[in-house]
Amino acid sequence: MKEMDYERAKIFLERKANVHISKKNGSFYNGVIVEVSSDFFFIEDREDGKQLVFFAELKKPIEEFRGAEK
Repeated sequence: MKEMDYERAKIFLERKANVHISKKNGSFYNGVIVEVSSDFFFIEDREDGKQLVFFAELKKPIEEFRGAEK
């Protein structure tokens, strides 16, 4: 699953798309992926700023975020 998450993260990075990230600990982020590595990525969250997320922390696949704009 990590390989698929990595590929999805790269696509969302290239498209500069808003994404929704759900972590196993119950936290989540909505924003734009700004950097991708083989084990982790950074998301510029709309509320909390730049956040480090490891692919192993993901509860479900990265998905495009279609929430209300701020």
